[in-house]
Amino acid sequence: MSTFDHKTALTAIPHKPGVYQYWDADGKLMYIGKAKDLRNRVGSYFNSDKQQFNGKTRVLVSKIRKITFTIVDTEIDAWLLENS
Repeated sequence: MSTFDHKTALTAIPHKPGVYQYWDADGKLMYIGKAKDLRNRVGSYFNSDKQQFNGKTRVLVSKIRKITFTIVDTEIDAWLLENS
């Protein structure tokens, strides 16, 4: 199983509203989320205080191998896209 360099991935993610997707090693979409600040939100999954997450979230984060995102104009647009 390949590792995932979240620090490098985060540098490509802007401080803008949008929707992010987490993918596993098999290319399967595992999670879709929205954020008013993509970099801050995605980065929060990788902070050093993993105790804030339940077991399910920790397992999800351990399986991430790719992050994609779509930038939108507003947080409302992100919500609409996430739910479409």
